[in-house]
Amino acid sequence: MSKTILERMCSITDKMRDQEARRRPCLNLSNENMAKARGDLAALRKTLGMNTMQVLVMTAAMQNAYRRQIDGDDLASFLGMDYLKLLTYNEDINDLKKKGYIRTNKEGNFILPAEVLKSLMNDKAMAPEQTDGLDTGGILSFIRRKLSFREDDELTTDEALEEIEYVMKANPETSIGKSYNKYMKGITSGDERFLFAVLIHLYYHKDDDYAAWYKVDNFFEEDELEVLKFEYKLELMGLQMQNVIEYAGEDGLMTKDLFKIKDDIKGEIFADIGGIKKKKPKVSASKKIDAGSIGRKELFYNPAEQRQVELLQDLISGERFNGIREKLKEKGLRTGFSCIFYGGPGTGKTETVYQIARASGRDLFVVDVSQIKSCWVGESEKNIKDVFNRYRQCVAAGGDIPILLFNEADAIFGVRKEAAGDAVDKMENSIQNIILQEMEDLDGILIATTNLTSNLDKAFERRFLYKIRFEKPSVEARSRIWKMMIPELSETESLQLAADFDFSGGQIENIARKKTVKGLISGQDPTFADIREYCGEETIGEGRQYRKIGF
Repeated sequence: MSKTILERMCSITDKMRDQEARRRPCLNLSNENMAKARGDLAALRKTLGMNTMQVLVMTAAMQNAYRRQIDGDDLASFLGMDYLKLLTYNEDINDLKKKGYIRTNKEGNFILPAEVLKSLMNDKAMAPEQTDGLDTGGILSFIRRKLSFREDDELTTDEALEEIEYVMKANPETSIGKSYNKYMKGITSGDERFLFAVLIHLYYHKDDDYAAWYKVDNFFEEDELEVLKFEYKLELMGLQMQNVIEYAGEDGLMTKDLFKIKDDIKGEIFADIGGIKKKKPKVSASKKIDAGSIGRKELFYNPAEQRQVELLQDLISGERFNGIREKLKEKGLRTGFSCIFYGGPGTGKTETVYQIARASGRDLFVVDVSQIKSCWVGESEKNIKDVFNRYRQCVAAGGDIPILLFNEADAIFGVRKEAAGDAVDKMENSIQNIILQEMEDLDGILIATTNLTSNLDKAFERRFLYKIRFEKPSVEARSRIWKMMIPELSETESLQLAADFDFSGGQIENIARKKTVKGLISGQDPTFADIREYCGEETIGEGRQYRKIGF
C-alpha cells in the first residue's frame, strides 16, 4: 500500500533530519540526506506537480501548519538555512503562490490556506483554481475570494489585481469581462483598476452603491489610498476623467464624500445576470425631522437649567451662530458645537432639543441608536460612519445647519473597554473611536442626551462644549407643570401635588394622560382624590410612600 502525502512528508522529515540540531528539529539538505529521501521526494513531485525545493517548502509549511501565520525565519530554520538563503528560492515560492498552495502577507509571513490543509489531509493535490470558462456570476465569486484574501493581507494589491485581471481577460465574452476590459483599457493606474473591481464587489455582494473611502480602505495600503484620495479630490483620477465613476448621494443630495460606478456602466457589467439590481429599501440609523413640523410645547425649568438652555438657544440662532463660527475659524479653533444634556428620565432633555430646533428653525437629524449596532462584523462601524456622512451632506447642502441628535446615547457614549477581548467589546470601542474622531472634525451642532452620566467616557466628556444637567423640577416648577397639564386644578391643588409627589415632568404627563383616559372610559371627570390615587400608582415598587417635604 502506497504512502499518503502526509506520510511521505513525515518520512522526508525523518530521513533528512539534522541529527546535530540541539533545539528545534530542522532538515539537513545534504546530498546524502537527499539520496535517503529520493523516493518520497520523487513521489511528491509527481503527485503535487512541484519541483524538489517546492516539495521541501511545503513539507516545512505543513510542519508549522498549527500556526495561523508562519514566520519566514521559522520556515527557513526548518529547512536548515537562514532567511536570506530562503529568499534565493523566491521563484519557487511565487510558483507555489500561483498554484494556490501558500500565501504571504505584507510582513513576509507565510499562510497555509485552510483549503490546502484540507486537501493534503485528504491525500489530494490542490485542484487548480478555475480561471477560464467562468460566467459573470463565477467571476464575481472569484473577485470576492481574492478581495477577502486582500483584506486579510494574504495578497498584495498588485497580486490581487493580477489575478482578477487574468480572469477578466480569460473570459472576454462575459458581460463583466467585456465591460472591465472596455472601461479599464485607458486607465493606467493599477490602484484605480483595482478600485473599480472593489466597487463592483461592494455593489453586487454588499448592496452598497454609495462608496466612501472608509468603505474601501481595507483593500489598500495606506500610501496607495492617500494617492487615490489626493487625485480624487483634484478630479485627476482616470476613473473620473473617463466618466467611469461619479459623485453619489442620498436623499437627493450629491456629495464628493460618496462616489459610485455610473448606472449605465453597471448595466453593462451585470447584463448577464439581470442588469442593475432593484434597490432594497434601506433601513437608516437616522431620520430627518423638519423644524416646521415640531409643535410648540411649554417647558418649565429650574433657574440654572433655564439660564443654560436660553444661552445655548441664543448661541445657535441664525446669524449669531454664523458669526460665532466665523470668529472661531479666524482664531484657528474648531467650529463644531457638541453638547450633552444629562439627568434622570422624564426631566425634559429630549423635548428641550426639539424645542430648541423649532425655535432656531433648524431641522433635526435624529440618530436611532438601536439601528447602529449590528450582529455582522464591521456593519456597526459602517452604520455610524453613514450617520455622519449623511449629516455632512445635509450641512453641505446649505441653509441652516441641522442639529444632530443622539437620543438616549448611553449605549454608545459609555466607558471604553480596556484591552477589549471579545468581538462585542471591540465593536463598541471601534464605534466610540469613530464618534470621538467625528466630534473632533464636526462642522455643525451635535446634542446627546443621556440618563447614565456615571458611564460617560472621559474622552467624550472633554469633547462636549456645553454640558447641561437636568434636575427634577423644583416644587414651584412642578406646580406650574401640574397646572399646565391639568388646567382645571386650582392653584392650591397643583401646589399640594407638587409638594407631595417628587415627580419629573414626564411622570406628571403620565398622570394627566391617565386622568384623560379614565374620564373618557367612565364618562365622568376624575376627582382630585382620583388624581392623588393615580400618583400613588405611578412608581413601581411595594411600600413606596410619597410624603410632604418637611415631614
